[in-house]
Amino acid sequence: MTKEQFLIAMRSLAASVSVISARDATGKTYAMTASSVTSLSIDPPAILVCVNKEASIHDTLVKDVSLCINILQKNQQEIANLCSSKDLESQRFENDFWDISDTPFLKNAQASIFCKIDQTVPYHSHTIVLAKALKAESKGEFNTLMYADGGYLN
Repeated sequence: MTKEQFLIAMRSLAASVSVISARDATGKTYAMTASSVTSLSIDPPAILVCVNKEASIHDTLVKDVSLCINILQKNQQEIANLCSSKDLESQRFENDFWDISDTPFLKNAQASIFCKIDQTVPYHSHTIVLAKALKAESKGEFNTLMYADGGYLN
């Protein structure tokens, strides 16, 4: 199989859009858009996130670091675009979307899952981050931003 064949096939896989956020040991905040977020287990509650090794947040995501999985609402495409653009990286937290008093999280996300990293597994161009979910907050009605075939779904 070629890389192109794989990419074309994967465009058929719809996924919710999340922003992963964390703070490093110096207090610097990071955020990245991700569609590769999966529940791992219910006992204990755990989540799996795949992070490209080139992402600025990558080196921050080590064992025992706290992070938040912010599952976006349909009206939060602007945040998804902001957190996926290298050119806009310095502007990710220059708005009122965030609570950065502790582990940074989006104040109006569809759901926020606060986690502590348990393990990381390098795999070629990415690292698989395995994290225990410690706390979760959700909006009542399902209104999750979805992505497939190279764009956001309505």
